[in-house]
Amino acid sequence: MKELERIDDYFAGRLSPEDRDRFEATLPQNPALARSVAFYLLARQTARQEARRMLKPLPVRRLPVRFLTLLAACLLLVLGVGWYLTVWQTPPSAREVADQYLSERYSQLPVSLDGQSDSLKTGSHFYNMGEFRKAETVFESILQREPTHPEALKRAGLVSLRLGNYDQAIERFRRLGQQTDLYANPGIFLEALAYLKRGQPMDKNRAKKLLLTVIQGNLEGKEEAGQLVEKITDN
Repeated sequence: MKELERIDDYFAGRLSPEDRDRFEATLPQNPALARSVAFYLLARQTARQEARRMLKPLPVRRLPVRFLTLLAACLLLVLGVGWYLTVWQTPPSAREVADQYLSERYSQLPVSLDGQSDSLKTGSHFYNMGEFRKAETVFESILQREPTHPEALKRAGLVSLRLGNYDQAIERFRRLGQQTDLYANPGIFLEALAYLKRGQPMDKNRAKKLLLTVIQGNLEGKEEAGQLVEKITDN
């Protein structure tokens, strides 16, 4: 409500010069405010046209904010959600899709799977609590004893992603992906995600090659790899 009042005050000339300058400076950097302004202007134009049709004077510029709110909501419904998404939202980038996948799939690590060592469980508890440095210490201690431990490599790589250590994450996922005796191996797919997260020159091409390897080899992450390849191609 306050936002619409501020927009109404701006177009009615009721803002001080300082507030007006602040409003204009904020507008290009605030998509939500820009949408509200667009709805305000559309509502005002609709009201003006209706007033002309009815041949009755109407103080369009000073319409009650409550009316503007209702009219904007109605316009949104008339225009449709699909139009709203098309005009105001841009498709997510490959990196954003990678972030979404990592958030949905690996925001928490399982700690009750059969065969897990106490160290893996401890490191996973730290990871789930957001204590990534402690988790890294635990997983690294496992790798010092067993450098090819697949689950430790995977979880240590995920910790590296969380900490922004993309080079280390890539190296750990690569070591995991090189293991050919695992029933399911997400190493190649996760290495591709790490490249997308790092975002250096040529990383997108490196990620695409790895994702195609996942698709062609019918490896773990094949469905998501297909979606990411499309995003990389589109962007």
